[in-house]
Amino acid sequence: MEERRKRVKPEIRQAVNKSFEIVDRIHEILVEKGMKQKDLAILLGKKEAEISKWMRGSHNFTIDTIATIEKALDASILQVCHSDVECTTMEAELA
Repeated sequence: MEERRKRVKPEIRQAVNKSFEIVDRIHEILVEKGMKQKDLAILLGKKEAEISKWMRGSHNFTIDTIATIEKALDASILQVCHSDVECTTMEAELA
């Protein structure tokens, strides 16, 4: 198994890590708001099983999906930083 991991391209490893960071942030927001995955599913009009799949960390989140989740939870998931200005959240950019 370790040999397989060593052969994974760095960009793929980075994408997987980013996906887990997104899932961790969504989980953090849900906990802060006293919500469950089922509540998120209802807000998004999705089945709980689909949200459960997303929350395993292997889902390839699109910008549209992230923006939709941010709007539903009224909380930021990602920050976009530019070298010459302060970091902003996607939520602020979409407002």
